[in-house]
Amino acid sequence: MLKIIVFKLSVFIFFTGCAGAGQTNTQKSSLPEKGSFSLVLDTVEGDVFNFNDIRGKKHLLVAFWATWCEPCKTELRKLSEMYPDYSEKVEFVAVSIDTEESLDRVDMFVIENNIPFPVLIDPAGNAVASMIPGGETVPYTILVSKSGEIVARHTGYRPGEEKIIKREIEKLIENE
Repeated sequence: MLKIIVFKLSVFIFFTGCAGAGQTNTQKSSLPEKGSFSLVLDTVEGDVFNFNDIRGKKHLLVAFWATWCEPCKTELRKLSEMYPDYSEKVEFVAVSIDTEESLDRVDMFVIENNIPFPVLIDPAGNAVASMIPGGETVPYTILVSKSGEIVARHTGYRPGEEKIIKREIEKLIENE
């Protein structure tokens, strides 16, 4: 019975949640207030990532994704290409919203695609629920200043979107 529920939920999420096939939108956020951003999650390696460890030192790019979402995987590959150019000033993390049952697929994707930045897991959906408007719409990307202010959000992914993210990162670095 649980497998049927998980399957139906996965199908529902695929058809309603994977925003990559729909529109992409960038929004400036006035919320949360400066310094209030927080992110503490386990990595796929079993370590813990805590934004407070880099607060004041590096900006943060958070990409929410899932193994069943093709636009998400495409976006992560593009972010991986960008990462070496910005890794000194911006920490990239990918937050998988996959369930515990599919974490092996997360590991496999990370290894096969040589994702160079930390991949975090959120199988309970706590970070997703608190950061993504409407719940589990992925891909969803947030750019956070080193002071903890969300400066940009992206819903969905279309080819070329990484150029917009790149410009936002460069502007954030210029305004340090």
